[in-house]
Amino acid sequence: MRGAGRTDGAAARTISGVSRRAIVLCAGTGSRLLGPLPKTIRLVGGVPLVVRTLRALAGAGIDDIVVVTGYRGEQVRQAIAAWAIPGARLRFVHNDAFEQKNGVSLLAAGAYVDRECVLSMGDHLYGADLLRPLLACDLGSDGHALAVDRGIARCFDLADATKVRLRGGSIADIGKDLVRYDGIDAGVFRVRRELVDELDRLWRKDGDCELSEGVRALAARGHFYGCDIGTARWIDVDTPEARDRAEALVGAFGDSLAEHGVSGDVLISRACASRSCC
Repeated sequence: MRGAGRTDGAAARTISGVSRRAIVLCAGTGSRLLGPLPKTIRLVGGVPLVVRTLRALAGAGIDDIVVVTGYRGEQVRQAIAAWAIPGARLRFVHNDAFEQKNGVSLLAAGAYVDRECVLSMGDHLYGADLLRPLLACDLGSDGHALAVDRGIARCFDLADATKVRLRGGSIADIGKDLVRYDGIDAGVFRVRRELVDELDRLWRKDGDCELSEGVRALAARGHFYGCDIGTARWIDVDTPEARDRAEALVGAFGDSLAEHGVSGDVLISRACASRSCC
């Protein structure tokens, strides 16, 4: 399965011991968002959602980005190519099995996980300020990390969110159906080859694999940590309502989602009221 993806390009640089390579998953159909257009290239504030993700990564110093496409892959690739991503080189891998779970998309890019990488969902809106605490975490020589939002009350769609239970700084369990949890999976990770190998083992056993399954397996070995992102703003854009909320966030807090205008909360409330998204 590791050779299933088509790849192009060469190696990334490593700066200050932390790899500046990212893998961005953009293979899914996004059927809950409605319509034939892949959800990662739907416009949010006039810019394709995944382009915002790529710019956030570049803004945090990631200069080598591998995008995994699947559903309407060439359309996604062309949509991204039409926009500038200053400071980053882009390469593409295609996942032919895009209708399977998201772990298969990471397997398609497995050849690029030959060092520590950032792993990001392509349908999450966030800014560079979410990445900075994640990149600053000390993971030792074999640790992995997940960006965790402990502000549970801020979660837009809690019922569908992936929950995380922590034990100290380590992940104890992860899943959408957890009853007891300490935070929400924000969809951005620091990962190593061990995660790819675990997903490959699961795929060989079951014919499919979910990222959360791999995280859970590594967490059981004490190798996965939860990194608190503080008050960084983000949203998983999975539904029309979530897209409206994302539009409101960009309108209130700017492209970086980090502007602190006194009217930000008022603008969010007004925008959401007009779209029925809050």
